[in-house]
Amino acid sequence: MKNLLILVFTLFAGTTLAQNVLKNGTIYKEHPYITIVNNSTDLFIKQDWEGLYKLYADTAKFYDPSSPTKISLADQKKGWADIADKWEQIKVVKVGYPDALEYDKDPFTVQSWWKVTAVNKKTKKTATFHLVQFDEFNKDGKIMVEISYYDQSPLMEASK
Repeated sequence: MKNLLILVFTLFAGTTLAQNVLKNGTIYKEHPYITIVNNSTDLFIKQDWEGLYKLYADTAKFYDPSSPTKISLADQKKGWADIADKWEQIKVVKVGYPDALEYDKDPFTVQSWWKVTAVNKKTKKTATFHLVQFDEFNKDGKIMVEISYYDQSPLMEASK
């Protein structure tokens, strides 16, 4: 019985150690798509809307906490204009560095982290929040999906 237990334990330990490593893609610290994401932030700060629009596919979709559904590029353009109308002294600081994720079966994605500060034009109150953003690229190197996660409460408080 003791030998049987040793044999079973040895087989179990051997199969555990013999598992294969499966790679899902490659992570880049520097990549042209990271440059596009950085440029999109710079163009947003400068309110260079025409330059910003050129980085996105015509069929681009946007997701963020302010809308429960996907947003088209046309609607996002209106949202950017609304931000420019209501906020000033907008500062966006990169936190760490973006990662470009080249997945084996999923779209090429750049994930980035930002600290955003803006002053409400009406109340003169400052909103500060952290944002994580995921940009998926199409084969033409255009952003086709942009997903942003952030806490909206600082913006709502600064608007009061």
